Amino acid sequence: MKALMELEGLDVTTHDSMITLPFIVREADPDVILLDISLPALSGTALFRMGSKRLLRTDASIILFSGRSPQELQRLTKEYGAHGFVSKSEDSMAIIARVQTWIAERRAIRITKAPEAANVQIRTASPAVQ
Repeated sequence: MKALMELEGLDVTTHDSMITLPFIVREADPDVILLDISLPALSGTALFRMGSKRLLRTDASIILFSGRSPQELQRLTKEYGAHGFVSKSEDSMAIIARVQTWIAERRAIRITKAPEAANVQIRTASPAVQ
């Protein structure tokens, strides 16, 4: 999935530990976080119970990413206040298209809230990402 996203011009950072995730998020300042809710050590569900926005200190869209059924993911999205969900069983290109939509939405919100900072980010992004 990472390789496909990068081929589509997305800048991707992966991480496999919820314990150090807050540090990675602060450093990367992502538009979207695909959060696997079944990671070992500290699950994504535990992250939401602890207050994901407070813990991660981010305005990124948090998207649940799991092999669980779409019905369960929809329920968890509402329960946790996530911005959406993606089932790992979905077509890879459909997942990428949805991620690109979430990125565009998040960037539009950021531009509305802080136009000066958003302009700097857009100028420094690669042309493929813009």
